[in-house]
Amino acid sequence: MSETFRQTVHLLMGLIGAGIVLRLDGRGAFVFLSAVLVAQFLLCDAFTRGYDVPVFSRILDESERTGKVPLKGGIAYAIGALFCLAVFGREYTAVGLVTVGVLDSISTLVGLRFGHHTLRGRKSLEGTLAGVAAAALALAFLVPWWAAVFVAAAAGIIEAFFPLDDNVAVQVGACVVLAVMKAGTGML
Repeated sequence: MSETFRQTVHLLMGLIGAGIVLRLDGRGAFVFLSAVLVAQFLLCDAFTRGYDVPVFSRILDESERTGKVPLKGGIAYAIGALFCLAVFGREYTAVGLVTVGVLDSISTLVGLRFGHHTLRGRKSLEGTLAGVAAAALALAFLVPWWAAVFVAAAAGIIEAFFPLDDNVAVQVGACVVLAVMKAGTGML
């Protein structure tokens, strides 16, 4: 397993998923995310039963951590996105997907290479700060820069300290922060 490859897949899932969700209408986005969830569940079932699925087995071998449930992260990604879509809508879902994709991948790669100050477990201050900065930059293409900074910072805190699956928590947290900011300022 190559962590660089794994994090590249993670980043692309967030960015490509957000792009597709934004290009579709609400129903289309729901169908897309549901299809992704069902496909990943079926692939997970096939892998845990020992089946070799051409192309996907090779990608899985390169992108999954040893001893983990196959595609658990991807399934969590889709569940988080479906929840955000149902509660907040397409634009917020795109923000959640971009946030988790960029923040998690950059923080992991930078943390592994340059992380010296541990926040919690394997999370480092250096990785978290790099992930927040990269997420804020990416989000500035979707929301005003100041909202991008707040959403990325809140997501960084969630990613570093929330003990459960960050693929869901970061997406939902980003959407909640954005919704609260919109309600509080009316400027988004």
